[in-house]
Amino acid sequence: MKPQRSISAAAALAVFLLALTACTGDKPAAGPSDAPVTASPTIAPTAVPEPSTAPEPSASPSQPAVGETQVIKGTGVYNGQIDNHSIEIQTEEGPIAFELGAGLENVPETLNEEDKISFEYVEKEVEGDPSVKQRVLTKLSASEGSADNSSELPPTKQLELTLEGSREVKTATLAQGNGYALYVFDILSFDQAKGRLYLKVNPDYYADIEKLPSDFNLDILRLEGSKELSKIGEVKELKEGERAQAMPDARLFLTATGKDGAKKYIVKESDGQGFIITMNIPFGEATEGFPPHAFASLNTLVNR
Repeated sequence: MKPQRSISAAAALAVFLLALTACTGDKPAAGPSDAPVTASPTIAPTAVPEPSTAPEPSASPSQPAVGETQVIKGTGVYNGQIDNHSIEIQTEEGPIAFELGAGLENVPETLNEEDKISFEYVEKEVEGDPSVKQRVLTKLSASEGSADNSSELPPTKQLELTLEGSREVKTATLAQGNGYALYVFDILSFDQAKGRLYLKVNPDYYADIEKLPSDFNLDILRLEGSKELSKIGEVKELKEGERAQAMPDARLFLTATGKDGAKKYIVKESDGQGFIITMNIPFGEATEGFPPHAFASLNTLVNR
């Protein structure tokens, strides 16, 4: 029997289809492994944007820290003195009471009612009632054009003084010094050339006034004053409470007593100008009367 060389009908059909495909040029779709390798195009790196931040709010105007005292400025009309420690000022808000701060105790003596004034003050809480404010003056002066400014002072002024334990009010007259002015009682006289305020009936009772340079040194003046007064006796420096009846706002108050009387060396400031006041008070009939009059006058000392 001859070997079988024929193929099955199915195999013949497969061969026919394969030949047909080759003739038409069709190719089966390329699979992933058959895809041609091509160079990828160069892509420029994209900048990564900065995370956006909201603008910070601008700083608000500075405010005083808690507990910080703010100085308030104002102008008004002087209504008068309420007592030894306070005055009344007519402001846009109406009449307001102000307490006199340190060093301003004698300023009201240089003012007249209805004078225009400039002032600065701070507000302090009253202990036990925070809703109540205490207004304390730190600066007080006449405004330009007032009757009491440096170019025009009233010719007379009513001054208070204590004589033999009693409070009295007496009239004093304006006197001009070399760059300053003060009010003088009728029992006193003032020598402008010497800068000397003295008792008319006995010129040995006197107070010499000397203007100081703007850069004066209080410690040096204390040494100079002590050296001068030590010639007559032991020198004592009066503190604030001890000099209250004489000159409470004095920067320096030295006194010494000897066998013939007492001398005093005082440094006082008025409107930023310093003065040395040297007083001579002999023992005699006027020993009690001269100092109250002299101190009341010297407390009105104003720079011009």
